Amino acid sequence: MASKLTPRFVGQAHRLSFFVFAATNVLVALPLLLLNASPLTSGPTSGTTDSSTSNTPSAGNPTATDDTTGASPDKGGQVANVKAYGAVGDGVTNDTAAFNAALASLATAGGGRCLVPKGTYLISASGITAKHIPAVSSDVHLAAEGPGLSVLKVGGMPTNHLLQCDGDNWSVENLTFDMGDYTPSLGSAAIACRGNNWRVSNCRIVKSERWGIIAFGGNNWSIEGNYINRTVPGARPPCGSILVTANAGVWSSHGRVINNVCEGVGITFAGSDGIIARNRISRSGYGSGIFVQGMPSTHSPTIAGNVCSGGSSGFDDSQKGKWWSVNGFEIWAPDSVICNNIADDNDGGGFAIGGQNSIVVGNKAYNNGRGRHGYAGFNARINPARGTSASHSIFIGNSSYDQDYGYREQGSGLSDIKHIGNDYNHNRIGPATHFSAGGQMPISPEMKSKLKALADNADMPDSARRVVREYLSR
Repeated sequence: MASKLTPRFVGQAHRLSFFVFAATNVLVALPLLLLNASPLTSGPTSGTTDSSTSNTPSAGNPTATDDTTGASPDKGGQVANVKAYGAVGDGVTNDTAAFNAALASLATAGGGRCLVPKGTYLISASGITAKHIPAVSSDVHLAAEGPGLSVLKVGGMPTNHLLQCDGDNWSVENLTFDMGDYTPSLGSAAIACRGNNWRVSNCRIVKSERWGIIAFGGNNWSIEGNYINRTVPGARPPCGSILVTANAGVWSSHGRVINNVCEGVGITFAGSDGIIARNRISRSGYGSGIFVQGMPSTHSPTIAGNVCSGGSSGFDDSQKGKWWSVNGFEIWAPDSVICNNIADDNDGGGFAIGGQNSIVVGNKAYNNGRGRHGYAGFNARINPARGTSASHSIFIGNSSYDQDYGYREQGSGLSDIKHIGNDYNHNRIGPATHFSAGGQMPISPEMKSKLKALADNADMPDSARRVVREYLSR
């Protein structure tokens, strides 16, 4: 997938208060905050692929959310039950108007909680509200009685986002969205998110259409503990589980995509100082399991503790419609921290790194390159047209085996890439195609501080921590 996101996905904006970030300090602290659950001993968690009422599958610990990491449920103090506004929940009666009325009453009251009892609620193809009109607004919290109990089912080919959310301090929790395997021409989603200090958590989006969740800009928000599946294979039109893009040209800041399980679709992320952690991606059919855009939209992301496996092949719009193999990870943002992830059994490569000054530590890649020859577990890339490359990056304590190559550089012009304590052996053709010239320049104080934090992180593999410490002691 090329290092850009097509303009059709550039949309609207806003934010969430889990952490108060101090620019330099957070870059040091993020790996310590995130790696509470290591994926290195297990594969993706599987869930059911229908709209049944079984519990949301767990990835890590999706329900561990303290009072400081979400929107306050108490502001406004009102409670509205959708059945009190005429919703039936029998899967046959159209309940769109009842949801609209219940949520509008809370918006008028200044906030509150909208309860959705157990049942299946039919929602119009045009969504709960008209285009660009939020159904969930500031200080409104839409929630089911429990995970998997309440289903919102789209009534036909979607012509709009099913649920639009816009404002500050709102949340959507524990709901199931049955999107019917439709593939509309527009890039709509089950949940469209704008604003600041919001959270979408513990939801199930089954038979997903183009996108499961789209976040348009915003600050300090969280998409956590959700299960998203797409049962229709292929990559035309572009599709995914979670898309983080812009709002009127303004990109997100300090957004978190954590503990999600995504089957058949991957994650696409853009924004500054973001966190993509402990997600399980399987069978992505478009682009990459996790794709992180480059500058000017994206810098300093932390990609930690994720597993991307089973990526297949499909038509890729960014490759002018050519058939393209799916990588596990593709990361173009500069100053990235990429640690403790796994990429396995993907048709393309394991990790493709194209951002300068990236730290790539303690990752594992194996049995990738199933779809075509020449791929490696770790691929350093350059895109001169966009001024992006993996130059000045450092690879420490990674392991790569059972691909054609352990490490490969794709494109000329890469320089000063350091390799310390990596295991690129045990691959089908060889350990590496070649290494770039240089690698002798001293690392920056910022990169040294990040490495110190990783060396002290108990969730990092011991072998990687040891190599980092040895490097820092030189």
